[in-house]
Amino acid sequence: MPHVSLRQKLLRGAYKYAAKLQRWRKREREQHLAEEVEITTGLGIGDDLYDQPLGQDEGEDSDVSSVSSASSIPSISSADSSYDFDIASMDWDLDTERETLYKIRYEAIRRHIERLENTRVVNPNTVHKLSQLYLVLEDYKTDDAKRFRRNLRVMPETFDSLVEKIRDHHIFLSEGSASQMPVDQQLAIALFRFGHFGNSASVESVAQWAGVSAGMVVNATRRVMVAFLDHHDEIIRWPNAQMKEEAKEWVEAASCAAWRDGWLFVDGTLVPLAEKPAFHGETYFDRKSNYSLNVQLITLPNLRIVDYVIGHTGSTHDSTAFAESRTRKDREQLLGPNEWIWADSAYPVEAWCVTPFKKPANNIPENKTFNYWVSHVRIRSEHAVGFLKGRFQSLRGLRQQIKNETDHLHALEWDIESELDTVDTDWEEELIATGIPSDSEPSDNEGPADAGRVRQRGETRGQRKRRKVKDALYVSGIAGERP
Repeated sequence: MPHVSLRQKLLRGAYKYAAKLQRWRKREREQHLAEEVEITTGLGIGDDLYDQPLGQDEGEDSDVSSVSSASSIPSISSADSSYDFDIASMDWDLDTERETLYKIRYEAIRRHIERLENTRVVNPNTVHKLSQLYLVLEDYKTDDAKRFRRNLRVMPETFDSLVEKIRDHHIFLSEGSASQMPVDQQLAIALFRFGHFGNSASVESVAQWAGVSAGMVVNATRRVMVAFLDHHDEIIRWPNAQMKEEAKEWVEAASCAAWRDGWLFVDGTLVPLAEKPAFHGETYFDRKSNYSLNVQLITLPNLRIVDYVIGHTGSTHDSTAFAESRTRKDREQLLGPNEWIWADSAYPVEAWCVTPFKKPANNIPENKTFNYWVSHVRIRSEHAVGFLKGRFQSLRGLRQQIKNETDHLHALEWDIESELDTVDTDWEEELIATGIPSDSEPSDNEGPADAGRVRQRGETRGQRKRRKVKDALYVSGIAGERP
């Protein structure tokens, strides 16, 4: 049932009351003429009409004088002829006390109707605003970098570079006569929303913090997201030769020289939603009993994201979502002949994807040692997830209603925006420690377990690759002698 505003209810009640007032006056004149006829014929006058309350009429409901009872009245306007109410047609030829009473009531209802027709909001509410933007963008940015990044989740230098990147975007050009807020203030509002979750990330809370309207918060966030998406391909890109070599050197330093070709990591994480989506909500229900979105990140040891997969709901298996990535589809062109990706036990064992041993094979001593050293390397994928959620904590509880496919796409844009990030290395450990506990549990959605020590004759290509990587670990001597 459509919502009826208080103003519309009051107008309906006022028009009905005015129409009844006119009908009562018409009946009063007829009664007055009847009285004159009865007097001239020598008859007595019966009941006085005006002893009857104004709110009653023959054949109609009582209490119509109360405008609060007009909620069930159909929608009408001043031109609606069904009420037979014409303000200009009223004439006052009877100079009586009763006529004077009607004049007073009629003038009062006329003024009431005029006020309602000329008033957009019946009870205007003035919101007192005190913006924190000057404090953050001027004082904290200059004198207190720690509090600046606590509010906006980036360092002042990073903030300035982000402003320069989007300052000239056409989305910030006003189409009307009124100019938009400065770009740095709109970016500050968006970063504040990205960097908080729970009640502090609600539109009203951010509006109070920024001293702007709720609509301005939504518009600023949307504009910033559109502006940064135009820089997507220059930020999320496949690493060049120098970046690949740096990644290989890090893996070699963390493990052994034989493992340097495993320079890429993949890991999945769940982005919880604040409420159950109305758009196929059951498909968002994940293994942790939350409603969420599945996000796959392909990263380097320096936490830089080079590829990702979004769009899948929380019930989707990590390996299924990863199959949609460019890294998976174009692996023959992107990876060298002997290069591979490190992944956890939720992903399939392939010649180009090495995972730890699962139960019961991980109980074998040499496999347990292999898993231990794999964790030394693969922990960087967990750090990448922790860094992302530690900085943009809205990903720990996304306040996005999903009622249709468009809302789902808006939620994905929020995820993309969070991944378009510049790493602040001096803040890395703090962010990782903040974000990693939210999703650091091992996956319970694993495939079939390996059945003990695998014989070489029945090995798949992936199992053969993992065995060679394990043998190279023991050959290097870093893991000691085989048990």
